[in-house]
Amino acid sequence: MNTRISMIRRVIFCILLFSFVLMDAFTPLHTFLPPAYGGETSQNKEALIFIDEFEGGRAYVTKTGRYSVLQLNGSWHQMGRQYGALVFKNLQEFHHSIVADMEKRGLCKKQISGIYEIYSGYSLPMKELLAGMAETSGLTLEEHILLDGSFYTLPEFEFMNLPGQNENRACSGIAVSSPRTADGKLYFARNWDMTPDAMRPYLKHLACVVFNPEEGQSFANIRPIGQVYVETAFNESGVFVEMNNGGASDPGINPDGTFVVTKLFDLIHENGTLEAMVRGLQEAKLDQSSIIQVADKQRAVSVEIPTFGFRVLEQQNGALYALNNFARPTPLEWKGWVVEIPDGQYDDRQLNLDRLFASPQWQSGVTLDMVKDMMNKKIEDGGAALYMPPFGTVIQVITVPEDMVVYFRSYGYSNWGKVDLSKLFE
Repeated sequence: MNTRISMIRRVIFCILLFSFVLMDAFTPLHTFLPPAYGGETSQNKEALIFIDEFEGGRAYVTKTGRYSVLQLNGSWHQMGRQYGALVFKNLQEFHHSIVADMEKRGLCKKQISGIYEIYSGYSLPMKELLAGMAETSGLTLEEHILLDGSFYTLPEFEFMNLPGQNENRACSGIAVSSPRTADGKLYFARNWDMTPDAMRPYLKHLACVVFNPEEGQSFANIRPIGQVYVETAFNESGVFVEMNNGGASDPGINPDGTFVVTKLFDLIHENGTLEAMVRGLQEAKLDQSSIIQVADKQRAVSVEIPTFGFRVLEQQNGALYALNNFARPTPLEWKGWVVEIPDGQYDDRQLNLDRLFASPQWQSGVTLDMVKDMMNKKIEDGGAALYMPPFGTVIQVITVPEDMVVYFRSYGYSNWGKVDLSKLFE
């Protein structure tokens, strides 16, 4: 794998620098385009609006945020056809606008070649989805591949102008459960951080896409439309997974390793328990270091996977969070192999979350509203969300596995859209 592809993979992993570490021949079948965010009311804010159906697939939007929610059924190719037809106008608008944006910024053949290199490593179901979309969306397969890779290519233009020293952070995952929660349920909150200013024109395209395949687990993937790789997903057995980059602690590469977002796509529809997900991660050889969180209705774990090892960190008294460095203390056998945070230095998010979990209010009685309030807060306000251009929080997700419910939004674009996945899994 060449240096160019390695860089692309780091971008999709949300890799950011820390100051203290290294670093139209087709006639469209449907005509729906979800309107822009129009607010919410107390009476309808949790509902989905049915839009249309095609070949067994159905399209909805959330009343809050007007985010697309797709329920797709059948083979991977059939689900791709449903996907492409149900949101063809959205896909075309998203593709044309973001490609024009990247071309204006200097998109070159080398970058396009890198996107195709990533696509070549996708699993067969992922390729079948994209091929199916190309039959009904009005976009070619080549255009779909470019759209699929757009959110890890667009940030490259922002990264080119980075100063030598930065104090920017990346993604975060935060779990709270019994005995801290008022109802005894587990809540998992996730920040996906990247380049919000560059991505702001495309935040309306965030979607929750539910796949009901002929075999294996049904699952929901939360990404902008047209992007099939998995970084944040939830399956019919109530297993949630999200990934953070671990390159700040281990910048090494496994040239023959599996692309982590491809592996997560496979694992989330192959495994129905937290334990099976963790075993799958342990058995996998990933291409780069990752910090992957897995949760179910009772338990959350953080799985640290350097290029040479593996360990699982459990919740402590109903609390768990993961950032982008391996947690202290470093295992003795890892010393000398990983980049350790110098003594006395901390990520501000770590300090904020330590204070939060130590506060009297978060010892018991934590509610969903309190979790949402925590997600509203930026670093300077005591939270983990951030806006430090060119970096910042882009996508936020809260899941309640016991209720089979997911809340999601583009940060700064709308309030929370809500999806009851139990009604969409088949």
